[in-house]
Amino acid sequence: MRLLFVVVLFIGFSLTAQNHPLGIKIGGNLSNLLGEGTDNLSNNFNFHAGFFTEIELTEQFKIQPELMFSVYGFKLDSNENATVRLNYVILPVILKYFVSETLSLDAGPQVGLLVTAKNGTGSMADVKSDFFDRDFGFNLGLSLVISDKVSGSLRYYFGLTDVTSVETKNQNRALQFSLQFKIN
Repeated sequence: MRLLFVVVLFIGFSLTAQNHPLGIKIGGNLSNLLGEGTDNLSNNFNFHAGFFTEIELTEQFKIQPELMFSVYGFKLDSNENATVRLNYVILPVILKYFVSETLSLDAGPQVGLLVTAKNGTGSMADVKSDFFDRDFGFNLGLSLVISDKVSGSLRYYFGLTDVTSVETKNQNRALQFSLQFKIN
């Protein structure tokens, strides 16, 4: 129900902002957990994909809301490199400050809803009960305009809330690199 509300809100926002470019965003995540008991975890490489729009506030400032599917997670070093995949629907809202015509500094909050959590030890066991359904954090990064229709970005996500429902307190961390393609 919450996911449907977010999708309807994003689509409605996009339709009312017809002069704002809408686009597709795809990229990779290098993610892990940070916090108590994470010494035996390694980074995991996965992907994110979704939609974005740009709203120009001034010549130097734009806001970029996004609706994405993003896979975070980690590898368990002690268990033959078993991988835990945390599949989220995320909604980042990024403020972009353009230091030049092609380079922006990006920052903004992100909220995420955990859809599934799988342990990749052969059978892809469901481990969603070990994780909370929500995630909240902050993004910092930069973007480079390559052409009128294509740009790239590099971002670091700092999860601020505990995502594990077990005794330890752990937050998501992800280095994200993306390509963005404007479709209108």
